[in-house]
Amino acid sequence: MPELVIALDYDDALEALNMATCLRGHVNWVKVGLELFVSEGPRILHSLRGVGYKVFLDLKLHDIPNTVHGATLACITAGANLLTVHLSGGQRMCQAAVDAIASSANKPLLYGVTVLTSLGDGELPFSKAPLVHVALELADLAKSWGLDGVVCSGLDVGAIKQRNSGLGCLVPGIRLGGERQDDQRRVSSPGQAVADGADFLVVGRPVTRAADPIAAVASIVADISSAK
Repeated sequence: MPELVIALDYDDALEALNMATCLRGHVNWVKVGLELFVSEGPRILHSLRGVGYKVFLDLKLHDIPNTVHGATLACITAGANLLTVHLSGGQRMCQAAVDAIASSANKPLLYGVTVLTSLGDGELPFSKAPLVHVALELADLAKSWGLDGVVCSGLDVGAIKQRNSGLGCLVPGIRLGGERQDDQRRVSSPGQAVADGADFLVVGRPVTRAADPIAAVASIVADISSAK
């Protein structure tokens, strides 16, 4: 069954840990993004792992190869089970992250970001090609560069899996329908993403802002199960 990852998009450790405690036993993975990591630092990963979670550290590394190599090692030391780089940083940068993981005793998963789900067609600064085409080309590169998978819209999963069946797909921008899309543009339902082959589904506000977060998780799990 695909893994459900809850995005703890807070700027405060107490709020993040309260939500993690609320959902303990209902999900195995949580995401720590830029806001929470910058606010609280590596200790938030230690706290979350200490209560039994696997942690997706979503910093979307994008810098010169040497810096990304060092940052990847720092992410590993912090306890990340999965981390991300921007594929647009190029082969040498991405392989610097691959090499850092290979040199470490701990081996987190490394996923490459294709196109942010907050972007719609025509909004990508360097290309006017349909975004699914851009995501597919970047996914091809991710596989050839030795990454474990890609971060992509649920709208792109089917095409990516058809061409790269062994490549993992992590899908943010998951919505059950009816709620606000907020700043997201290319969203999909959990069931559709799973039917197309998604391996991880990242859900934030539809759960963390729900009146009953446990019930929201149950609805998502039910939609996933119906798609299998």
